[in-house]
Amino acid sequence: MIEVVLFYAHAVFFVYIFARNYVEQNKVSAFLSTIFVIIIFTVGWTFSAFVIGFFIPDEGLTRVLTKAAFSLGLLTLLEVIFYRFYFAKSKPREQVA
Repeated sequence: MIEVVLFYAHAVFFVYIFARNYVEQNKVSAFLSTIFVIIIFTVGWTFSAFVIGFFIPDEGLTRVLTKAAFSLGLLTLLEVIFYRFYFAKSKPREQVA
């Protein structure tokens, strides 16, 4: 169940990134940003599953706390940190006269 919630949170984020870039820039930028986020998701999930594999057995701890739940949780945490900096709006500096 945890995997489903985290997976759909990523799907909502994909749509958000597409819509935000479509409105602020153009269609090509929206597609490129969405593809970038999808690539980060797929590569990150593979990497986090590899790292979690050292600590969690393949069958997981319980039926709810599976290896996939931990790897998606780690991925989501790292993505939140990364995307805070990557997609943050830069404020223009005020010039002192």
